[in-house]
Amino acid sequence: MVGVLIGIVILAIVVYVGVLIYQQRIRKQVTALTTKKESMVAIPLTDELNLVGKLSLTGQSLAQFQQLQADYQDITENRFKRIDQELDQLMSDSRGVNLIQLRQRLTKITLLVNQTDALVQEVQAQLASLQEIDKQHREAVHELEKKYQDLRKTLLAKNFAFGPSIDGLEERLGQLEGNFDTFTRLTQDGDHERAADVLSQLQTDTTSLEDLIAAIPPLYKDLTVVFPDQIKELKGGYQQLAADHYQFGDQDVPGLIQDAEEHIKDNANTLAELRPSDAAVVNDRIAKQIDHIYDVMQTEMDAKEPVNQNLDRVAKFIAHAQNQSHALLNELDRLSQNYTLDHQELETARELNEQLRHIDGTYQQDVQALSGKQAVFSQVLAHQNQQEKDLKQIEEQQADILKSVAGLADEERQARDTLQQFDFNLHSLRRQVENLNLPGIPQEYLDYFFVVRDEVAQLATDMDQPQIDMERITKQLLIIQTDLDTLQEKTDDLVDSSQLAEQLLQYANRYQTSHEDVAAASHTAADLFEHKYQYAQALETIATALEQVEPGAYKRLEDAYYDRKGTAKPKRRQTEKD
Repeated sequence: MVGVLIGIVILAIVVYVGVLIYQQRIRKQVTALTTKKESMVAIPLTDELNLVGKLSLTGQSLAQFQQLQADYQDITENRFKRIDQELDQLMSDSRGVNLIQLRQRLTKITLLVNQTDALVQEVQAQLASLQEIDKQHREAVHELEKKYQDLRKTLLAKNFAFGPSIDGLEERLGQLEGNFDTFTRLTQDGDHERAADVLSQLQTDTTSLEDLIAAIPPLYKDLTVVFPDQIKELKGGYQQLAADHYQFGDQDVPGLIQDAEEHIKDNANTLAELRPSDAAVVNDRIAKQIDHIYDVMQTEMDAKEPVNQNLDRVAKFIAHAQNQSHALLNELDRLSQNYTLDHQELETARELNEQLRHIDGTYQQDVQALSGKQAVFSQVLAHQNQQEKDLKQIEEQQADILKSVAGLADEERQARDTLQQFDFNLHSLRRQVENLNLPGIPQEYLDYFFVVRDEVAQLATDMDQPQIDMERITKQLLIIQTDLDTLQEKTDDLVDSSQLAEQLLQYANRYQTSHEDVAAASHTAADLFEHKYQYAQALETIATALEQVEPGAYKRLEDAYYDRKGTAKPKRRQTEKD
């Protein structure tokens, strides 16, 4: 029982201590809120309201000030008193033990203090803003007044620099000054809300006017000084060039000058309408027009001297090319009587000659125009440059054609010498075969011999034509040479095969009675030799039989044969027998 009582006593002590601590905490918070309220009271809102009240505000600014006065009255007469009352009551209640009620009252008074503090801060800020706006507007009045005075002085002192734009600029300035008077009145009346709207437009319009005043003079100077001076110079230059008989072809220089003058006049009206951006674009176009006219006249002046310097050189160039063309055509005509020209040499030479005729025609027209003082020098110079280029190309082509036909006579002589040699070689081969006194000639050999003979005969016929096609002749020479080489090989084979076959048949007689195989082979080989004229096959037959009875006999006899003949054994025969 004693233990329970002790526990209850301890719990009561703990609760009591807790209540005391919470009461102390409440009192501290009350003290803090009281301090915050006193700091709000210390803010000199009364003085600031009096200062703003002296600004003689009107309109929306006055309405805003009056609302601030109402907020101030609510703060001082209601909110501060309620805060004092609530804080006193909370301090008194902090001695009790109703902790929930204390917490609720603390929350309520804390919200009231914070709201009041925010309202005080807002009132103070808006009062400061009204003072700052009033200050800014009064400074703007002073600055704009001075700026408009300077702009007015500029327009009066330099009105010559603005030309037809001066009236529009003065009208713009007058409008700005009227709006400025409105801004000044609103500022003095304290209607800063409406004054701010007027000031924003004033600043935009003033900047626009300043930009116009800066942009127009250089544009107007171009239109009244720079361009007119250049037009005057162009007119004088054209008159002098016309007096010196300069021509300008399809370039109507007086018309171009007049067109530029009209653009200058029209662009002055654009400036009068206060459209400097558009005027700048047109000024740039006028400058390019004037530069073009200068270029047109300068081009003709620059072309005159080289045209006169080129006349004699181009004339000599044309004459030289014509002489070469005449000589080339004569040579080709002569050669065409005896030779076929397979690469259109004559046609090409005639085309080149026709080009020369056109070049000379253009040159003569230019000379007549120069003599009649009607020539456009730049056009003549362009003709001369192209003529020299074309003449150089023509002479190169002429030289190529002459080079291609220059060796036709030599080629013909060489071809005739070769033909004579072919004929000699053909007869020599024929005699070589006839001297063998063979029983007959293989038909294959005869066919090939007659083919080569016909090729030589055809070559001789083609060479005897009134007009020789040397390209075809050259091809025939190559073919016949190849065929003659083949015929020579066939002739050598025929000679060697027949001679060796005879020798081996004679050598094989010693084995006729002792070796039936040799006797049979000799009979077969003799038949091939005497009746079928197959000398190589006859040699192969008897040689094979001899090798069986007397190995190495054929090689010995063959080597002896070529030693006597004084020629090397053909590789073909070596591969067949070795």
